[in-house]
Amino acid sequence: MGVLHRGRLWVLIVFLLRIQVYSERCISTDNGAQPFLSFTETPTQQVEMSDQGLRPLYKFAHSFLESVQPNPFPEDIVSKILKNEQQNISQLVHYEAGYLVCLILAVLYLLLMPIAGAVLAWRHFHGKKAETNTQSSKLSSRFHQDIGVAVCLSLTTLLLLVAVFLAFSVNSKVRGNMSPSLTQLDTNLRSVEESLKSIPRKMQVVMEQYSIPKAEISTAIYGANVTIGANIVSSVIFEVNKALTQLSVSVGEAISSIENLQTVRTTKLKLQARQRNMQRDLQGLQRRLQSLKSCSSCDIPDPSNLETDADYTLIPRIEDILYKMPPTSDLEGLVREGNSSFNSIPQLCSDQMAPTMTALLLELNRNQESLNNSSRSFPSMQSLTEGASELRAAVRRYSGSVDYYDYVRWAVAVTFCTIMLVVVLLMVAAVCLSLPVLFNPTIYDTLPHVCLEHTAISLFRASVVLSLAFSWLFVILVFVMLFFGGNIHALGCRSWTNGQLFKFLDHEDIFKGFNDSILSNATQINPSISKIYQGCERGESLFHSMDMNQLFDLEDFLNSTKYFTGFRNAAQNMSINVNDLKLIPDKGKQGLVTFSKIGLEGIDYDNLLLLLSRPVVKRDLAALANELDEKAGLPANTKIKEDLKYEAATSRGLDGTVGQQMTDAGSMSTSLNALRNISKTYMVNVNKTLESFSKAEVALYTNVPLIVSNMSKCILERSEHYLLHYLGWARQVILNEVLSCHWLAVSLDNVYMAVCVNVLDPWNAFWLCLGWCCAFLVPGVIFSLYVVRRLRPTPPSCTGKDTFNLPAKSTEKTKSNIYLTLKKIHDMNICDKKI
Repeated sequence: MGVLHRGRLWVLIVFLLRIQVYSERCISTDNGAQPFLSFTETPTQQVEMSDQGLRPLYKFAHSFLESVQPNPFPEDIVSKILKNEQQNISQLVHYEAGYLVCLILAVLYLLLMPIAGAVLAWRHFHGKKAETNTQSSKLSSRFHQDIGVAVCLSLTTLLLLVAVFLAFSVNSKVRGNMSPSLTQLDTNLRSVEESLKSIPRKMQVVMEQYSIPKAEISTAIYGANVTIGANIVSSVIFEVNKALTQLSVSVGEAISSIENLQTVRTTKLKLQARQRNMQRDLQGLQRRLQSLKSCSSCDIPDPSNLETDADYTLIPRIEDILYKMPPTSDLEGLVREGNSSFNSIPQLCSDQMAPTMTALLLELNRNQESLNNSSRSFPSMQSLTEGASELRAAVRRYSGSVDYYDYVRWAVAVTFCTIMLVVVLLMVAAVCLSLPVLFNPTIYDTLPHVCLEHTAISLFRASVVLSLAFSWLFVILVFVMLFFGGNIHALGCRSWTNGQLFKFLDHEDIFKGFNDSILSNATQINPSISKIYQGCERGESLFHSMDMNQLFDLEDFLNSTKYFTGFRNAAQNMSINVNDLKLIPDKGKQGLVTFSKIGLEGIDYDNLLLLLSRPVVKRDLAALANELDEKAGLPANTKIKEDLKYEAATSRGLDGTVGQQMTDAGSMSTSLNALRNISKTYMVNVNKTLESFSKAEVALYTNVPLIVSNMSKCILERSEHYLLHYLGWARQVILNEVLSCHWLAVSLDNVYMAVCVNVLDPWNAFWLCLGWCCAFLVPGVIFSLYVVRRLRPTPPSCTGKDTFNLPAKSTEKTKSNIYLTLKKIHDMNICDKKI
């Protein structure tokens, strides 16, 4: 019995521990973040501006291009180009009107420069000029004119030199930025492609993360299976333990009663059987001793009082009570059966919970399947991914050719710039040599052998010839680069900046593939690229920037009610029926009731005990035997000696029977005392036992629905907590990580920076510098020719003699030089007379 109590105690401890752990988890649901995956991605590096020192030049080029082509973005023209449709010539001419004007100016430049060069060459070789200028007023007026020409020529030369160096610089910028820009363009397009490709993969990962709350909810369900049984056991453990303890007492009393009643009955039969035999033997002994007493000289002991004192025939019948007792086998197993029934409650709960658990797990699987099926209707990025892939493939396919052609362009530009640099350097050298001679003719007195004037004239003529010879190449290169660079700037970069390009792309429905990837019955949308770009730049989700809510209801997709209704219904159907659970069988209860009605209290225990306490025989048979042996030894009793010895032996035999009777009477007295003690409490104990079991069963039947209901609520609360936590995480991840599009804004900015800022701006600045050179070549030629005419063609010292030997036409130059001294003028007049 003690082993059973210890077993129940260990079961109670284990179940209480489980209940405590699970109850704490159920009440204080884990508020910590579950270990969901985090989508970390490498941030897109921003492309830096290559050179900000030339920004004023770039801005000037922008201003010039906007003045050449102030028209808005030509949507019709570009649309027809993209669709390979025939263009409207008048519309195209109107859009390119500024470049047509530039083309006309370039053609005029191409025509006028060779014509002017031919005229100047003809006049140089065939023209005659005779000027006599002796008037001092005229000489004085040319002085101021020469100063103005000198200043203009110096400024023109300086501007040409600056333009050439700027042309070299920006040309190098274009070449130096081309390859990195192509690489950056490919890198950013790859980033866009990979980011778009990662969206479906990330969505799949988000759906797979449902396994985490699913595992937690499954653990809660399996834990509830154990906890419900433990809670039921703990709720009635004390009542059941009390009932089983009282049952153990009642069963012990019943079994003890049966055993004692059986002892009383058996002992009674023995006592009565011996009593009959003993009375017969005593009567025979008394008769024989009475016959021997006829011998007066023998002194035979008095045979009186040889009769029984305790009449065991007076013991009442107890068979009727014994027959009313339930079988011992029915009573002995009651405590064991009660323990077994009580300990089977967890298994009973587990068996009855199995269908509910299966239904809950099926709901979890259905929710997972529903999430996966719903996620398949999420807007596909396949078309956008393919578009990015095609664009990247085109960039990679043509990047080598573009880089090669840019190298050719760079080489040609370097050649032209070198020619221009030679022209400018010739002009610089000529200016440096001619202006001192022009304003200080006495320099020949100090340096008679340098021939500075002749060298300056030669340098001027060489620069003019090179300018006239290569100016048409410069103009062609300027117009070609202006046309392509200007149109690319207007169609791409400027329209990108003012948003006209985005509006055009919105009208062209570039998201048609995006719409086609949705279910056929879905609403068609046309997201705005400008809205997407601005939203991504502000850090908004691509879901809102692309108006995906019109195609995919994220709130409905992540609505916990949709996924929790079936689970709640299955959990609410959780029930356990313990009505058929019997802590003790009905036959056991009936046996206890029967035991309580057997009437042990009706036995006259006092009289029976008094009867059993009486001596069996009134006379001491052992003393009688000793006395008879003593009498047999007397000489007077020689004749009856043998008879006396025989009677003494008979007396001793009867005394042994008396001892047995007394022993059995004592055993019966012990049983009767036990029965008397049991009779005082057995009915009360049986009633308490039955009442305790009744209370335990009532508590069991009452607590089970409450425990099941509470556990159902606990499972629902925990499951809802995990599900809501997952759905909240999924919403946050989908909007802020899966569909985060900051990378898109950075990539688009990088594309603009790489193409427009780092390549196209230097490109446009280069043709601007080259055009600058072409524009200032014209005044440079004019001023150079003027200075050549003002200089003497042949200095006197060039003859190698000390005397002047000048050509006839030197008089014109000499007379026109107002800086000659009087001595020189006198000498020159003498020379003219001699000629």
